[in-house]
Amino acid sequence: MRSTEQMLGQGDVAPDGFAIETEPGTKSAPPPSWLEWCERNSKPLIRTVTPVRRKLTRWQKRGPMSKKDWKHFSAWAATRAMPRELPEIEPTPLPCAARYLPCAKWGKKPLDPDEREEKLEALSMPRTITEKYTKIYDPPAYSPAIVWGRPPHRDPGRPFKPPFVPQCFPNDDIEGDFWAQMRFPIRPAALLGSATPRIVSLAKPRQYPPIPHCILPKTRLDPLDERPPPRKKFTPREWRHHQIRLMYLSKPITRPTYDFYYYMA
Repeated sequence: MRSTEQMLGQGDVAPDGFAIETEPGTKSAPPPSWLEWCERNSKPLIRTVTPVRRKLTRWQKRGPMSKKDWKHFSAWAATRAMPRELPEIEPTPLPCAARYLPCAKWGKKPLDPDEREEKLEALSMPRTITEKYTKIYDPPAYSPAIVWGRPPHRDPGRPFKPPFVPQCFPNDDIEGDFWAQMRFPIRPAALLGSATPRIVSLAKPRQYPPIPHCILPKTRLDPLDERPPPRKKFTPREWRHHQIRLMYLSKPITRPTYDFYYYMA
């Protein structure tokens, strides 16, 4: 069999990509094209950074400031460090391009804000004021519910205006005469009215039961009248049977056959 060198021949390349050394005196194959690129890019990149020396300003210099520097800084701060005064902004006039706007009829002369508000308020009022605009809904304060289930009775005559009473009297006799001669006017509608049983019951004072001297204990219910506890073990029927069973078991044991020997002596 022929060797690999004999099979490849002169100037051949092995399967791994590298040139095969041949006998001295023969020409070797040129290196592949990617070998130079790998050697150039496989080395670390060296970046040269030139240090730049920082230039300090007169306020950033090292060391304490001298008296001359402080004077210069104070003179600078007096004019440059103060807040800047902004110019006053002139108020822009209201746009009034359309002729149907009210400001177009007033002319180019600007109006005062108060005068403008008065004119706008006058223009916003309707020309003919009907009753629905002037009606004030003020229900009377006295509106009792006389009949159950019906709306309250609106009595526009109440509350009536109280009579005039002086703030002070010279003596007690004059004050007594004033209250003795005081008469309250009676409305004609009140003379024709009749009191209903509901009004009569409301006019009477409310009656409360008398307060006992001693606190009465709560009456205990019969065992059969007690309601079952809130649990799901017994139904109401089973609870009643259970109470009957407890009542039977709580009674003393009686033996009629032996009572003759104990009680008939």
